[in-house]
Amino acid sequence: MPRLICLSGLNKGEEYNLSPGVNTIGRSEKNVVCVFDKKVSRLHCTIMLDDNGATILDNESTNGSKVNNIFIKGPDPLKVGDHIRLGQTVFLFSDHSVTNKSEKPREQEDAEFDQLLQEATFQVTKTTALRKLRTDKEGKVTGFLSFFTKEDMQKNQQPPQK
Repeated sequence: MPRLICLSGLNKGEEYNLSPGVNTIGRSEKNVVCVFDKKVSRLHCTIMLDDNGATILDNESTNGSKVNNIFIKGPDPLKVGDHIRLGQTVFLFSDHSVTNKSEKPREQEDAEFDQLLQEATFQVTKTTALRKLRTDKEGKVTGFLSFFTKEDMQKNQQPPQK
């Protein structure tokens, strides 16, 4: 099943299954893929899946959409392995899951994402501050959680150098 795997940005580590037909991507919660990025438009782009494959279309977004670091103009074909950049966020278009969160330890997940970042055809940066949706027991969204690395916390707690 086609999916998007977020390699960088506040959605890093998330995987989104794409359905046959129209799959919208943007900042709005009404999209199939909701991206937490100020440089992404509310309805940024659309990925269409049909029997002929996948195509991506920029919805006249403010900052545009790139596939493999090239701005797209019209409906452009997508193939497995393509990198999609929307604002500061980069997705990998894939046909399989990178991780199975219930079976793989955190270190192995991190190593797989680091490897994907290294394979990117353009510069991708790692984000240390991550935001994830917080859900209650019924799966309803209740807010956001922010995560920081230990190094960031230690840097912020050290007294300034004289």
